[in-house]
Amino acid sequence: MLPAEAERPAPEFILRLPEFEGPLDLLLYLIEKNRFTLENLEVCPVIDQYLHYVEQARSLDVSLAGEFLEMASYLIWLKSCLLLPSAESGEGGEDFNPVRELKEMLIAYRAIRQASLDLSARPLLMRDKFPRGSSQQERDVASLSIGALLQAVNAIRARTRKYVMDVIANRFDIQGMIERIEAILLNRRRVALNDVVKTEERMELVGAFVAALELSKRCIVRLVQRGLFSTIYLMRR
Repeated sequence: MLPAEAERPAPEFILRLPEFEGPLDLLLYLIEKNRFTLENLEVCPVIDQYLHYVEQARSLDVSLAGEFLEMASYLIWLKSCLLLPSAESGEGGEDFNPVRELKEMLIAYRAIRQASLDLSARPLLMRDKFPRGSSQQERDVASLSIGALLQAVNAIRARTRKYVMDVIANRFDIQGMIERIEAILLNRRRVALNDVVKTEERMELVGAFVAALELSKRCIVRLVQRGLFSTIYLMRR
């Protein structure tokens, strides 16, 4: 062996892992890989493979989003609930089932992902579909006089006047709503969405609902609704 070849460093081994949109996307991939279904799901093997993937990615110095690590901690807690003896039922005699909660999240995510794929498959205007008629010739704006430009502006205002309306902004702070919900759930296990708002304004109720969706995304609360148009409850995880 020549000295130059002895000093040459060995080529690095690079392992490329598939990219996923989020932790739920990774869980669905593992479920499909193991040929499981959401109706007949074996949770523990999927959890072990998810944790193995996260650990493998961290060992390769791959930057993982915080939601992957947050889901990993949630799955460890879920597996501990399955291995340990079941606790007593919560308020109202309702048994807490973490596996059912995970299935509900996966079913909702799978429906949203399929809907996005269906929407992206539709033809888009000016990309796959074009309106009938020939396009007008472009004119150099710099060559027009100020009078012609003002006349064009007035014509545009006249055409769009009936579509212009004044909207009074009445916004509520979403972060403030999140802090209000977290303060309520410190001493209570669940709270109705209507009990979070302080006024009867619709925009405040919308702000509370958006804050509840954000807390559900962070795996802090769980949204429960027993029937169509029934009361929405926020349950602390």
